[in-house]
Amino acid sequence: MNQKVNISFVVPVYNGAQMVEALCDRLVPMGRTYGSFEIILVDDGSSDNSCEEIRELQRSIPELCFVQLSRNFGQHNATLAGLAHAQGEFIATLDQDLQHPPEEVPRLIEKLEEGFDVAYGLPEKRPHNLFRNLTSDFSKWLSSKILSTALGGNFSSFRVIRSWVAAEVIQYNSSYIYLDGFISWTTAKVAGLVVPNPKSEYESQYTSFKLITHGINLLVNFSIRPLQIASVLGFAVSFVGLLLAAYITVNKLIFSEPVQGWTSLIVVVLVMGGLQMAFMGLIGEYIGRVLMNTNHAPNFVVREVSRGNIGKKA
Repeated sequence: MNQKVNISFVVPVYNGAQMVEALCDRLVPMGRTYGSFEIILVDDGSSDNSCEEIRELQRSIPELCFVQLSRNFGQHNATLAGLAHAQGEFIATLDQDLQHPPEEVPRLIEKLEEGFDVAYGLPEKRPHNLFRNLTSDFSKWLSSKILSTALGGNFSSFRVIRSWVAAEVIQYNSSYIYLDGFISWTTAKVAGLVVPNPKSEYESQYTSFKLITHGINLLVNFSIRPLQIASVLGFAVSFVGLLLAAYITVNKLIFSEPVQGWTSLIVVVLVMGGLQMAFMGLIGEYIGRVLMNTNHAPNFVVREVSRGNIGKKA
């Protein structure tokens, strides 16, 4: 039977061999202020020696739990794996690059003690490049339009959640994971708190491409609005086409004007053909995701779990 602890720190690790020791040096003192705690480091298919570094840290940190995934599944999937192994009453999720200061976790827990189920640490400034910030803004804008939350889509991977929320979130069976969407479906008691995010000396492994991928997952998994927009646009274009056909017919029959405009005709054909292909691709994306979900592929596959100096194969 799992032993309950006061707080769990869940950190997905990807090629973070140079970061995990500094990360644990910050997490351990914070955890000890809460009495019983655990640190769960989830290796998401790293190609460096992250696994060896984590195993070495377990020699001196008995509270360290190491979860190794069989391959790279992505940050949200790795975080989900960490939640599945967390035993804490409160569960804090952080990035490996130390842009989320562990010292701010008590402020987030205070929010939960006010009656909230989830508290996000929202960065007071954005240290990334322009393109990364733009893709982040676009993802937040999509979230605000699709998910009904008090934060208006302003999410962060720095969060503290209650254990029962984590237990519900890991029950969602989807091949395309957007963790904050699952949390929004689970509870409406969500708070946000602005926290400092000092620039880290380590390079983030979270790319703009991954942000775009999560935006697509959000758009397609949690909404049928793209299909509704496609339908409305299709009816609008059809109506304009009918008006144009009526105009050409009247000019031909009444004013005997010849039909002209070969160039404009080709442009219309190309535009309409492009729209049709785009909408077919959109429909195909929905159908493809239905197919993938019916395959019931696991969100993550655990190769090994070890707590302290005792390991077991999964």
